[in-house]
Amino acid sequence: MHSEHHAVTFLPVTQAHRGLLLSWLLTPHAREWWGDPDEELELIFDSNGEHQPFLACINGEPFAYIQAWRPSKQPDLPWQHGMSPTTRGIDITIGEAKNLGKGLGSLMIKHFAAKLFAEGATRLVIDPDCRNERAISAYLKAGFTPYGSFETVTGTDLLMELLPSDMQYGGRIGDEE
Repeated sequence: MHSEHHAVTFLPVTQAHRGLLLSWLLTPHAREWWGDPDEELELIFDSNGEHQPFLACINGEPFAYIQAWRPSKQPDLPWQHGMSPTTRGIDITIGEAKNLGKGLGSLMIKHFAAKLFAEGATRLVIDPDCRNERAISAYLKAGFTPYGSFETVTGTDLLMELLPSDMQYGGRIGDEE
């Protein structure tokens, strides 16, 4: 699965994907940063419209889970206070270990960001654990910039953001600034 020449598409998650998602949540690299697989799976399917869950696919083959959510609807997290309704948070996990380290994370995030901005989002935020170097590297590569940090029960989260102006659209006229 070479990422350079392939379009990433996003498939809304359905009950048919439950087994696949569980197998991904059980992998060591997902267990490291995600919670109990059964609980995470329930949260994915019990969205109440709070988040939009997708499978990221290359050539139609699912390779990762990605979701968008609305910080403005999650008032319990202090770092999200005052975020506008057009801000979206995102969470991701690559499915199988064989697809790690191939640049698929940043590729998927760029495509997903373009989709969310096209749908009216004005800012994207993400809060990886400071120790999750693989994720942070993918977000930096996708154009996110750190803007703060937040102490959690388990450690420190790095707060990162992406604005529409941060997107690299291949240098069309008018993009020079």
